[in-house]
Amino acid sequence: MFYSILKEEVQLMAGDLSDIYHLFNPDTALINGDLNKYYFEIDQNELNIGDLKNRLELGLKTREPIKLLFTGHRGSGKTSILNRLTSNLDDRFFVVHYNVLDLLDLNDITYVDVVFSILAKMLEKAQNDGVELGTDLNDRAERWGSSIIKTITQNDSVGVGVGVNLPLYFINLFGRMKSETGTLTEVRKQIEPRVSELISIINDAIAEIEKNDKQVLVIIDNLEKIDSTKALNLFYGHATQLTQPLCKIIYTFPISLKSSEKFMQIKINFSDVIIHPNIKIHERDGSEYQKGIGFMKEIVSKRVSTDLFEDDTLEYIIDMSGGVAREYIRIIRDSAIRALTRGKTSISKDIAMEVVNGLKNLYKAQLSDKDYEVLKNVYKTKDIKRDEQLVGLLHNLSVLEYKNAESWCDLNPIVRSILDEKGILPDK
Repeated sequence: MFYSILKEEVQLMAGDLSDIYHLFNPDTALINGDLNKYYFEIDQNELNIGDLKNRLELGLKTREPIKLLFTGHRGSGKTSILNRLTSNLDDRFFVVHYNVLDLLDLNDITYVDVVFSILAKMLEKAQNDGVELGTDLNDRAERWGSSIIKTITQNDSVGVGVGVNLPLYFINLFGRMKSETGTLTEVRKQIEPRVSELISIINDAIAEIEKNDKQVLVIIDNLEKIDSTKALNLFYGHATQLTQPLCKIIYTFPISLKSSEKFMQIKINFSDVIIHPNIKIHERDGSEYQKGIGFMKEIVSKRVSTDLFEDDTLEYIIDMSGGVAREYIRIIRDSAIRALTRGKTSISKDIAMEVVNGLKNLYKAQLSDKDYEVLKNVYKTKDIKRDEQLVGLLHNLSVLEYKNAESWCDLNPIVRSILDEKGILPDK
């Protein structure tokens, strides 16, 4: 369903290209007031978020510790969806929603880090909300913290002990883990043999929090951004530890692993896998999907006047984005910057093409000869298969997944143009 744009909103829209820079930030998800201003409903996405919301609410009665994997391409808008979900659940759940990359390095995350982060963020949330966890649990957590990180703190002016703000201390420790390799290694070395005790403390904290008549829901965002090898080690190699906390948890999950031969074993350990699809702008047969194109135009019209785009420019950007919201916003923003540099007051198709050509070079640099063979087959069949080579191409957005009655995939339009220029696209 399309939202009508009120006259007052039109008057407040950006009148020049410089405002696009502030309104189109590819690295910022919709939250709070921006959700009300800029969010709009997309059919398949609303079904998915409805399923997710209903599963969590039904689980309130059964109190089952549901563990969900929430997946979609990087940049498809998952964080905005999760922000919208939590805004509708805050009154019934004790929601611990955090970006794991605020605590840890994207390139180096293990199950020990993830489980430890659950405790740290849960204690921080309890403290911020004024939830009392009881003296016995606090003492136990302090003893655990003191014994686990004694090597780290032996040279610090303040160690863990009575009166220490434990949640703050843990969060600060994550800051050191992210910037100091030695600290990260030592913390893992101390925690790993005692993960069972860590999970026991987490479960005791959950029990204390839920005495206040709100069930705990943990949402760990941006785990889908870690590379496929580390993600496989996390979700396949250590699913047991990830599913032991006795609360409801949503883990973001790399869509690329759906093509891994280990995916079915991963799925068995979790309650469900919910897919957040890209916005479909073409059907599987290549014909335009006008409703999806309309959704993409709505992203712009809720923020700025479409008069800032010359004829056919916005349509070209929509096509080259492949329906990936972040890539769409990135191309628009970069095109506005390029137009300003050239002294223009609007974005032309030629300028947008310059930006896309720059992105082509980035994609070319990450493609191997083996990748080209897989890409040619994807172009021809549109099939999603159990293929380890396809895992990497889904992860780096060279291949994009869509959904009708069933899932299918296609080349990222920028990658398709690379193959087209090389003259290696097969006949369908």
